[in-house]
Amino acid sequence: ALIATTGLAVFATVAHATEGAMIARPVEHMATAEQPAKPIKGSEARLSRTAGGATMTLRTSDLVPGNVTTAWWVIMTRPENCSATPCTAEDVIGRAAEVGTQIVYADGVVNAPDGSADFAAYFPAGSVAGGWYAQRFDRPETSEIHLVLNDHGPLLPGIAASMLTSYRGGCRDDSLPPPFPDTAKADGTAGPNACRLIQDAIFTAPASTEN
Repeated sequence: ALIATTGLAVFATVAHATEGAMIARPVEHMATAEQPAKPIKGSEARLSRTAGGATMTLRTSDLVPGNVTTAWWVIMTRPENCSATPCTAEDVIGRAAEVGTQIVYADGVVNAPDGSADFAAYFPAGSVAGGWYAQRFDRPETSEIHLVLNDHGPLLPGIAASMLTSYRGGCRDDSLPPPFPDTAKADGTAGPNACRLIQDAIFTAPASTEN
């Protein structure tokens, strides 16, 4: 069965992959033109960076019960080239080559009846399969990492696997942000739902704020 705790199935693997200290950050409703980012009560994301890769867990709420939510690694391997700290959306997408952006799938779940969800993933250093950009993950310990959640709308059984494991799965093409690369817009099976980026947790580069 597809349940909200799908991500918990990989917690044992994640635990074995973790060597560095886990840093905790709140999960936030993403900022919009109308409203600033807003922390979600009781939520928490944790991240560990080592030379071998990055490990994350994320627990959140304020989601739509029964909707599909996917989690994404948004990584800037050269955050020193960003225009601000943390890196801005324009840096991430508009200056991807300069800041060393890589965006890749982390985990996917069906939200619980109370609107909560748990995610977990490990992202190894090196070449990246299925990423949005031609960028290796070569600097885990000094990269800026954002964990971003995408709402795919209500679960559609016929394309459930695509919704749980891709960016476009279940989404109307007109609901995808125009600046996103073609690799993102071709990732998964389109559907009737209006999809949107909804929450994130931001981990700036250790050299800037975490020493």
